[in-house]
Amino acid sequence: MKPPLLTRITFCLMILLLAIVFSSPIAYGAEGEFFELKVVKGDKLINICQKYLEDPQKWREVAAVNKLKNPDLIYPGQTLIIPVQLLKGTPLEARVSFLKGEVLVQEKAKEEWIGLKLNELVKQGSRIRTADKAAVEITFEDGASFFLRANTTLGLITAQKKGGFYTARKLFLQKGNTILRSIPPSGARSSSELVTQNAVAGVRGTDFRAAVDPEETTRIEVLRGAIELMAQKQKVEVREGEGSIVKKGAPPLKPRQLLPPPAPVDLEPIYKSLPISIKFTPIEGATFYRIMVAKDKEMKDLVYEKVIRPDEKFLLVGIDDGLYFLQSHSIDDLGIEGIPLPPVELKIRINPLPPYIEAPAREAEFKKKSVTFKWLKVTDAVNYHLQVAVESAFKTLIIDKKDIKETEFTTENLEFKRYWFRLKSIAADGYEGLWSDPQSFTILPPPPAPPLEKPELGKDEITIRWRDLGRGIHYQFQMAKDRDFQQILLTQKVEKPEITLPKPQEFGTYYVRTKAIDADGYAGDFSMPQSFEIKPPPPPRPIINKPEIRWKEVYVSWNDLGKGMRYYFQLSEDAEFQKLLLEKELAKPAIILPKPLEVGEYYVRVKAIDAEGRAGDYSSSQSFKLTHGIPYIPIGVLILLGLILLGL
Repeated sequence: MKPPLLTRITFCLMILLLAIVFSSPIAYGAEGEFFELKVVKGDKLINICQKYLEDPQKWREVAAVNKLKNPDLIYPGQTLIIPVQLLKGTPLEARVSFLKGEVLVQEKAKEEWIGLKLNELVKQGSRIRTADKAAVEITFEDGASFFLRANTTLGLITAQKKGGFYTARKLFLQKGNTILRSIPPSGARSSSELVTQNAVAGVRGTDFRAAVDPEETTRIEVLRGAIELMAQKQKVEVREGEGSIVKKGAPPLKPRQLLPPPAPVDLEPIYKSLPISIKFTPIEGATFYRIMVAKDKEMKDLVYEKVIRPDEKFLLVGIDDGLYFLQSHSIDDLGIEGIPLPPVELKIRINPLPPYIEAPAREAEFKKKSVTFKWLKVTDAVNYHLQVAVESAFKTLIIDKKDIKETEFTTENLEFKRYWFRLKSIAADGYEGLWSDPQSFTILPPPPAPPLEKPELGKDEITIRWRDLGRGIHYQFQMAKDRDFQQILLTQKVEKPEITLPKPQEFGTYYVRTKAIDADGYAGDFSMPQSFEIKPPPPPRPIINKPEIRWKEVYVSWNDLGKGMRYYFQLSEDAEFQKLLLEKELAKPAIILPKPLEVGEYYVRVKAIDAEGRAGDYSSSQSFKLTHGIPYIPIGVLILLGLILLGL
C-alpha cells in the first residue's frame, strides 16, 4: 500500500525541519564519551575525520573539542579525542518481540507498506504503523525496547553501535502512544532521543511513556530514571514519577508529579456472570481513569481498554472465560497519565452458561399434576442441575436433581399450588455455572364442569430465553443451520431476554446464539452456540387387507410403506387386544398364520417401524371368523371326489 505523494513529501520535510530546529552545539565531555587515537606521521585532521566520522564535514567540532588553534597542524604522537556521537556506526539489530493485529512497516527509500511478522528484523530508517486494536514491541540487541499501542506511527531514524562501547538511537513519534524502556547504564553506554513534531526528549537508562495527540501536543511521563525535554530552545528535566506536556509552538510545561493509580474495590475471586462491574478508589486531582484488561501480566495483549470518570464503574460486557490482568492509571486535568497500578489478576468463568429454557413458559398454568421441563443443550455442559421450590428463595425444595444428562425432565404428582424452578449447567470438571433466572408456574385445581376450551397448541412455535444482563442492555439473536454460523437463517435485535419463533419446517439440528450490546453500542462476543432438533414424524398407520382364510392357514397382508420399514404384528382373541395370541416383528407387509383350532372371531393389527426406530400408531384392526361347517376344500379335490363317486 503506497501512501499519497503529499504525505511522503510532508514526512520528509518534517524530518528535515526537525533536524534544523533541534540541532544545536553538543556539549561533549561531561561524561567522558570520547574515542581516543594517536596521530601518526602523515595524518591530517581532514583525513582522520573522513575515516572515522559519520559526517566528515563535522571536522570543525573535533577541532573545537581538541582546542586546535590551527586544524591543519597536528603532530605525530599527539592524542586526539573524538565524541562518540560523531563516529561512524554499525546498525544496531532491532527485532519484533511482540505483535498483535495489523502492523505495517515502510523501509527507508521505499513507498510500499508491508506487514510485519514476529521475530522479523526492523532496519533503521523504517517507519512503523499500528492499526486499530494492534500493538507491537521492538527490542534491540542490547535489551532496550519500544512498545507501540494501537493507531501509532513511529519512525526508527537511527539505531547504531559506535566505538564498540556506545549505542545511539533516534526515534520520531508522529502520532499515537509508545512506551520506551532503556537499559540502565553499565559498562556499555547508550543514549536515545525521541523526537516529536514539537519536542525532543533525551533519554539515558530511562523508562517512560510518550504520546502525541491529534492537536500535536506531546505528553511525557517518566516511570524510571530521568529525561531532558526540550522545545522552543528551552529545556526541563523530567525526573522519575514526573510528567510534562509540550503544546504546539510552546516550551515544555514545568514537570508535575504523576498521580497514584486508583485501586479496584472488592474484586471478586472469580466472576461468574456478565456484565462485570468494578469500582475504583477516588484519587485526588484525577479527572479520568484509564482502565485496561490484558491477557498477559506485561499488559501488551490488551483485550479491553476504556477511559472512565472517577465516579463511574468500569463495565465489562463481553469477554471469554480465562485469567486476565487489570491495570489502571489516573489522568489529571492536563491529560498526563499517572503511575500504573501493578497488574491485578481478574478471573472470569462465565461458562457453562445457564441453559436457555424452552418450557414451561413464564407464569405458565397447568391443568394436570405433571410438568415437563425442557431446555436447550449447552455446548460445554455434561450435566444439568434442576431445582423446584415452593418459594422464590428456594429454601423448601421439592426437587433438587444434579445428574440430569438430557435436556428434558418430567415431574409427577405435584400439589395444586405455585412453584418456582431454576437450572444451571455443570461442566466436565465439575464446575457449576450460574443459576438461570427463577421462573414460576402454577398447578391449577380442576374447575367445576367447565365448557370445553380451545386447546393451546405449541407445535407451531419455539420460545428461547437467556439470562437477563440488566438495565440498558439489548441483544442480538442469531439462528443457523451449522455450528460455525456460516448458514445464518435469522439475525434479529431484541430488547428482552427471550424470543418466540415459528417452528422451522425443515427437519434437522438448529443452532442459536446471542450477544450483548451496551448503551454505547459496544458489542461483546457471541455466546457459545446452543442447539435444538426438529425431528421427522413417525411412520403412517398401515392399512390391513381383509384376511384370507385357507385350508390350514390364514393369510394377512397390508400396504407396503417402503424400503427400510419393519412391521410389528399382533393377533388377539378380543378387539381390545388384551388377550394376545401372537406378537411378531416382520420385514415384509404380510404374514401366513396357522389356522386357529378353536372356532370364533379373531382380530389382527399392525404398526410400522422406520429405520431410525420410530414407531407409528397401530392400524385399524381387521377380524376373521372360524365356524363349524364344511371346511375349505380346493376345487380340484372336489372334482376328483365326484368322478370317483360316479365311477362307483
